[in-house]
Amino acid sequence: VSGSRDKTLKVWNVKTNQCIRTVENEHDGSILCMRVNKDRSLLLTGSSDATCTIWSLPDLAPIRKLRGHGHSVLDVCFVHGNRIVTASRDHTLRLWNQDTGEEMLQMLGHTNSVNAVETVDEHRVVSASGDATLKLWDVATGECIRTMQGHRLGLACVRYDGRHLYSGGLEGKIKVWDVETGECINTLLGHVGMIRSLDCIQGRIVTGSYDRTLKVWDTKTGACILSFQSGHSNWIFNVLSSGTRIVSSGQEKRIMVLDFSNGL
Repeated sequence: VSGSRDKTLKVWNVKTNQCIRTVENEHDGSILCMRVNKDRSLLLTGSSDATCTIWSLPDLAPIRKLRGHGHSVLDVCFVHGNRIVTASRDHTLRLWNQDTGEEMLQMLGHTNSVNAVETVDEHRVVSASGDATLKLWDVATGECIRTMQGHRLGLACVRYDGRHLYSGGLEGKIKVWDVETGECINTLLGHVGMIRSLDCIQGRIVTGSYDRTLKVWDTKTGACILSFQSGHSNWIFNVLSSGTRIVSSGQEKRIMVLDFSNGL
């Protein structure tokens, strides 16, 4: 499933590369982010219309809409206990009851857009902001547990692999963090443009950048082990990996699938 600035969702058959369904008229603005829950029964979409929609899967039917943000919803994630966290250009994160759509609390502290949010465990999420910081939050209280500083410029993405946090942004560097201490333990260099998206899978990090390249990194050594420079002709917005496939999308209005039958 893909979402676009054209305000539509599209469902694709990855074997035939054909679009098999288009969903329109749910969001009044660009669809900026998406997230599927662990059992693949629900999909979240966030939009420049300042709302988040909860969809049922696989029928892709809208269940309810979350309203409350004052600006675009830039990222979304599921949290234990049937809860959802949304991150917004209005500088806030908000916690919602998935079943009722009720806003439960706000997480306040960032001084710029909150561009990404990621679940750490049942009780914590981490956010990445245009203010160049990462913040670890207690979702029960909305309190900031820790602020991680080390990037010089704004952040665009953050992911957690069960052990470490990985962040990227405008300066084109990936930083690796110890989630328990907040210490930056490594910096990975190789991109020459903003790192817009990253994903973690099976000891690998996959990154997509405004330098038009996809890179695969070894989490143990920090080495860049693969780099793809010919697939995208413009900025890369999003990248996902299953371990045998990398799926990426970008400014040129197409989705690219790279297949690795033997794994990354």
